[in-house]
Amino acid sequence: MKMNLDRFQQLFEIENTTERCREVLEYAEPKMQELFKNLKEKVEIEEDAFLEIKSYGATLRTTYHNSKNPDYAESKKDTEIGKRYYIKLNKVVHDDKINLITLEFNGADQTWSAYAETRFYPMWAALASKKIEELTSKLPDTISLYFKEVSNKKRIKEVRELPENVRNYTKTLRKPFIYFGIFRDLQGNLDEGKLLIDLKRIIDELAPLYSYLTEDCEESYLANKIYQLFLNENSPKEITLLGLPYRLEYGEVEKYKNEGEKQTFNLYDQDQLVVKGVIRYLAFSEKDAPTHRLAVHIDGHTHIFAKVRELLGEGKIRWWISKVFAKRNLDNQQLLKDSLNHLKGMGFEISESKYSPGVYDNDHENFAEDTDKVKARLIKAALIFAHVSERLVLPDGTQKVKVVDEEVEDEEEIEDTLESNFDFTSIYEIVKSSKLTFEMPIIRDFHLNLTALDDKHFVLLSGISGTGKTQLAKLYANAVYGLDFEENNPYLSVIPVRPDWMDSTALFGYYSSFDKRYVVPEFLRMVLKARTERDKPHFILLDEMNLARVEYYLSDYLSAVESQKAVPLHDREDIESVPQTITIPPNVYVIGTVNVDETTHSISDKVLDRAYVMTLSDVDFDPFWETVTSSTRDKLSKEFGVLKEVHQLLLPYDLHFGYRSMNEMVRKLMRNLELEGEYQMGRQEALDVVIREKVLPKIRGDERIAPLFEEMKQMIGEKIGAEARSLNELNRMQKELDRYGATQYWR
Repeated sequence: MKMNLDRFQQLFEIENTTERCREVLEYAEPKMQELFKNLKEKVEIEEDAFLEIKSYGATLRTTYHNSKNPDYAESKKDTEIGKRYYIKLNKVVHDDKINLITLEFNGADQTWSAYAETRFYPMWAALASKKIEELTSKLPDTISLYFKEVSNKKRIKEVRELPENVRNYTKTLRKPFIYFGIFRDLQGNLDEGKLLIDLKRIIDELAPLYSYLTEDCEESYLANKIYQLFLNENSPKEITLLGLPYRLEYGEVEKYKNEGEKQTFNLYDQDQLVVKGVIRYLAFSEKDAPTHRLAVHIDGHTHIFAKVRELLGEGKIRWWISKVFAKRNLDNQQLLKDSLNHLKGMGFEISESKYSPGVYDNDHENFAEDTDKVKARLIKAALIFAHVSERLVLPDGTQKVKVVDEEVEDEEEIEDTLESNFDFTSIYEIVKSSKLTFEMPIIRDFHLNLTALDDKHFVLLSGISGTGKTQLAKLYANAVYGLDFEENNPYLSVIPVRPDWMDSTALFGYYSSFDKRYVVPEFLRMVLKARTERDKPHFILLDEMNLARVEYYLSDYLSAVESQKAVPLHDREDIESVPQTITIPPNVYVIGTVNVDETTHSISDKVLDRAYVMTLSDVDFDPFWETVTSSTRDKLSKEFGVLKEVHQLLLPYDLHFGYRSMNEMVRKLMRNLELEGEYQMGRQEALDVVIREKVLPKIRGDERIAPLFEEMKQMIGEKIGAEARSLNELNRMQKELDRYGATQYWR
């Protein structure tokens, strides 16, 4: 029986998406399912794996039904959906899948292909372990490959080019899927019997690839088991650092981007928080490593970045982790010796430039001693490195020596490892993995506002206090560089605006006759930095920018970005570090946060005409509630419901509160429940207190807010009780409104 490729092309060219999907499903799916059932019977695999058939049919059926729905039909009409059909045969190994073969008919680029696809990271690992040359040599010349990037353009390459291409991609943030197989034009006929033989032949020829990927899956499975040992140990622990006792507590486990999981930890001295840190259990690192790494971060800096798969093998294997210092102008060997001496004094095994937190027993798939001790040792080592590098100061009588982190040694080298990426999908994946509650349309709008113009990037974030305007700016800037929200970003500067800013010297500086030097403010420092690193975006956040008159201090910047003319700085010949004039390079992204109240100035049209203005006054507390700990949700669900009702009452009068206020109220209610019983406030009393302290002070206005008082009093009376002190304040404010025509909380 012949498979008519021209028929596929005709189906894909149907303009109506609904009809195209229906035709493709009726013609292609039964034919492909039968073909792959026959293929599945011909494939032999290991006993602990099994085969599955996956097709594009489910997606096409959903699209087909949506296209018939008037609510979706218009948006689906002009899409490329339905111009492609594929079916896959996968080998399932533990929790992973290896694609043995995919048969794809693509009407968009008019090709059909039979290939095996793999993520980039196993090939990167093969390059790092020097196995890629051997793998390439075992694959026949009949197999071609291509790397699929965001643009979806297929660049067909020869198999022998695999190592060079993988090596080139490791230098970028682009980590494309890799396809091994045959790629042909979509025309003529295919004999189904011959096609079945060819598919089996391709599977046989790709056996070395499957063997390597299976080995990688096995190692990944065993490495994840090691991670699970750590994740199961979450009990508080008393530890000693530099002779002093501390309490170590762990937070909940969360997803970390698409790279693995992360878990926070806190170090306490009595009840005082000393430092917060993060353990990241990475299956890979997009920037740094293709295989499992356990990373420990403190205050945004990486202090441990350890290989986990080195523990896999036979019998007991001691875990050795290297420590490297490369600080300029310092004796790095002495720094290494000093830091390892601290660990040796704490009972660590030390060998030259390495230290060991424990021994792993492969036969029993467990550590030779309690896992919680190994986990605590990793954190203790990271804390010692942070202390020695003066990123964290712990009580210690010895002289502190300035060193740097293991993986990235100083600020310049940190910057060298960062690469920007404005791909929205990548940015949004990082945003979703954070604890902050921003919906996709907000992130999308902010992204478009910042990137719509090639040579000017200026966005104003307006809205009530506490809606996360500053957090949004930082979250986005970090996501562009692939950084988590808590990490330090050398390409982001947050500048609080002062009310006394009256001219452009606040941003661009001035020559001080007294000091005989040019005073360089943070804004100018970032612009100068952006000039020397034009390939990297530099984000400047002017926080609460309308505390001063924006058009006064920002006029030179606005004129410079609009006209592309230089800003004059000085006319002195004896100043070499600062140029006499400066233009604003196109890699400067300026973001301003704006609050509108009696303490701020209105913004003139001159500024508004040159900026995109976003308003972040809409607040959805349900996603916020999902980010708090499960214990908080269990204990405070009733109180949270009352606070949401209060918010809804205030909303029509534009007196509502944001995420910051809600978070602080919930935190106080939770802290109250953690007190000893004899000291706790009653739950109703505590709720009354936070409303009186965080909500009522925001209420102010004229007769237009008169209905609010009756609504608030009725709700508080029902939810808290007639004895609530908030009712007294509301009655007082209502009387003032009746008497004077205006009211506020403050007397």
